[in-house]
Amino acid sequence: MHVDEEFNGVVEFHGHVCPGLAIGYRVAKYVKGHCDKSEDEELVAIVENNSCSVDAIQRMLSCTFGKGNLIFKDYGKQVFTFYCMGDDKALRIYFKGKMPQRMGELQEKRSKNQLTAADQKELEGLRENYIQYILNANDDER
Repeated sequence: MHVDEEFNGVVEFHGHVCPGLAIGYRVAKYVKGHCDKSEDEELVAIVENNSCSVDAIQRMLSCTFGKGNLIFKDYGKQVFTFYCMGDDKALRIYFKGKMPQRMGELQEKRSKNQLTAADQKELEGLRENYIQYILNANDDER
């Protein structure tokens, strides 16, 4: 998988590569490009899920629960709202992509401990392709 150093730092922080982390990385990268560089706590993130994506936001944007500029709303959606205090701007970003059906089927089999070695290999390939799609798609495609 070809990725940049910033993504590698996010992976190191989180512990593994996954689609959720790729989503958070793309969201954080977009925010960095559309908000002025913030000083401590000038950027506030409201996240509507507790998935891997939030780790990318913490690592790249320095939004944390401890500083009070990361707010969690348990709506189960890949939706993120950012308040950029420095330039008086707000951004609401949502991921509209959908996991490939076969990938979902294989993950269901894995959750029931019914995954064969061939299934595992197929799942790994599908995950890799899905992560690449997320990392490389145009902003309006996700």
